[in-house]
Amino acid sequence: MNSKSSYSDYEDFDDCGLYIGNTNKIYICNSAKLKNIYPLIYDPENLVLAQYKAQKGKGRRTEIDRFNENIIELLDNLWEMLKDETYTPGEYRIKTIYEPKERVIMIAPFYPDRIVHHCIINVLGQFWTHIFIENAYACIKNRGIHKCMEDVNKALMSNRSGTEYCLKIDIHKFYDNVDHKALKSIIRHTIADAQLLRLLDKIIDSNGKDKGLPIGNYTSQYFANLYLSYFDHWMKEEMRTKYYFRYMDDIVVLSYSKDALHEILDKMGLYLGAELKLEIKDNWQIFPVDSRGIDYVGFKQNHYNILLRKGILMRFYKKLSRIQKRYNISNETDIKHLFPSEYGWIVRCSEAHRKFILNKCINNGDKNIKYRTTV
Repeated sequence: MNSKSSYSDYEDFDDCGLYIGNTNKIYICNSAKLKNIYPLIYDPENLVLAQYKAQKGKGRRTEIDRFNENIIELLDNLWEMLKDETYTPGEYRIKTIYEPKERVIMIAPFYPDRIVHHCIINVLGQFWTHIFIENAYACIKNRGIHKCMEDVNKALMSNRSGTEYCLKIDIHKFYDNVDHKALKSIIRHTIADAQLLRLLDKIIDSNGKDKGLPIGNYTSQYFANLYLSYFDHWMKEEMRTKYYFRYMDDIVVLSYSKDALHEILDKMGLYLGAELKLEIKDNWQIFPVDSRGIDYVGFKQNHYNILLRKGILMRFYKKLSRIQKRYNISNETDIKHLFPSEYGWIVRCSEAHRKFILNKCINNGDKNIKYRTTV
């Protein structure tokens, strides 16, 4: 293979074959705390898989093209950097995005940083995922927004009296306030490999501060979930909160009474402040589920209906109006093919709301479509 060959052409990389089945046990280290696994990070097979994942779906970009022109030499250099522990995170590029709200993201260089991030998650991702409770959803394979919505709905349908009231909170500037010292301590609960810990510490401290995770790093998604993972276990196992759902820092708790939720809120605030140096936003809510509906992960639902959040539906209608000027949309199949992502959201709504949306799409042509609530 010459220096211009690109490993990105190969797609037969499902996993590194590191784990014993679908468990959190790594073949070469079956102990409760991970030890002596650092060589897996810079294993050549892992480096090849990591660069493939790092550039998958990114298209033609200058920094990726430069990497692929010298892929063999650069991967050899990265192998040496990781083996000798000389790797140092590069300088971030700062970018402001506005979807769905204004955020400042920090973009690491493709080489070597984003490849290193994938090297780490290839080895530790499955191990860390087994630490998360089943009702944590963000950035976790086979979960996500729709699974979260479905689990909330299942709770509402299975126990109406026990889910009469909702507590809804999120954490004040969560990513910006992750305390590095506390995060490192959490990681050390399950990892005792000194070399691996030094690498993880470099990534955590790469923003040059003593707190905050760069929004944009692949590793930040896992670090953020890890940071709240023991809080999740405390909520489920110590507080015995039956109906607890967390999508990153957005949390919903369901209960039979307002008083019970106020007590839970007070204890949550104490734990988050004392253990994790975090604060609950002042806009927390405790309310009857059926009178207001739970506006969460893109849906608004109660014991009777599941609706799409108004903002999501209106963005879909605007997109629909543009597409209808070029294509004739005459049936549900057309919508499914032209808007596969949006269709996936629509079909999860209650039947009446779903039919209302689809009928509007089919019958209105390019007319202005108004939002209407069916609750």
